[in-house]
Amino acid sequence: MTAEEDRARAVWRTRLGSAFRTALACAMVGCATLYGPEPLRTQLPFPAFAYVTAILIVSDATVGDSVKGCWHALLATAQVLPASVVSLRLIGPEHFSPAIAAVTVAAWAFMVAVPEWSHLMTKRIAFGQIVIVYVGAVVHGKEAGDVKLPIHVAASTALGALASILAMLLPTSLW
Repeated sequence: MTAEEDRARAVWRTRLGSAFRTALACAMVGCATLYGPEPLRTQLPFPAFAYVTAILIVSDATVGDSVKGCWHALLATAQVLPASVVSLRLIGPEHFSPAIAAVTVAAWAFMVAVPEWSHLMTKRIAFGQIVIVYVGAVVHGKEAGDVKLPIHVAASTALGALASILAMLLPTSLW
């Protein structure tokens, strides 16, 4: 076997391991949202965002990278959660029209995008959270609640981050 073939196999093995870990993280999210206890499932109405968070964090990552990814998810939630609760409380979720939601999303997205200290991963997760919160306010109206909707988005983000960490803790010798 040549050195080039060894290198190709190593790259292939690394990518395969990354794919397995990503699939495992997504399977954990799926099991939690489909088969978890009812109190847990009611707090996770956005499984798609949990999948997105897991995929963003675990793809081509090491354990250290996934821990940093969880930190980015926490920072994104710390940016979005208080701001969305305040704006939902001030405007009221029942008053959100598509136009008001679009303006609010644009304003908060600008506030997230401007700081240079914020990592790109933090911004990606925050952008997703912002869109889900305000589209949810338009779709669900008063039922969304001032605090309930942002908490549900934060819980879905946390599930994706936790699944990423758990998937990364498996030894690489399994594949």
